[in-house]
Amino acid sequence: MEERPKVVLVGDSLLMDGIAISLAGNQLLEMTRLDAHAIDVREGLHTLKPDLVIFELDTPRLPRILSLLWEQPGILLIGLDLACSRAIVLNSHQHLTPTLNELCRVVQAEVGQKACRKEVD
Repeated sequence: MEERPKVVLVGDSLLMDGIAISLAGNQLLEMTRLDAHAIDVREGLHTLKPDLVIFELDTPRLPRILSLLWEQPGILLIGLDLACSRAIVLNSHQHLTPTLNELCRVVQAEVGQKACRKEVD
């Protein structure tokens, strides 16, 4: 049997309650919740090794959650901005940039992808 992607919800707000209820019926995902105030979030996330973490951007644990981007390559984070009703997707795509020329290539590639996304929208 194929392993289901692990999704972790960080927080105990009403918003997270609603997301948990919405995702609970999805048989393709394995969902877990972490109370951001009751445990060491970083340690909990290291233990669970999730594929995706959903959290509220105004959480006081934000630096610990963002540290996962370089500690767990391949992880995907979705930060929820309640004030603007938007989700911000952060990923840990890493690029080796030993020279400024390599860094410039990464910048050009990222800007090029942004231009392509605007054309699609």
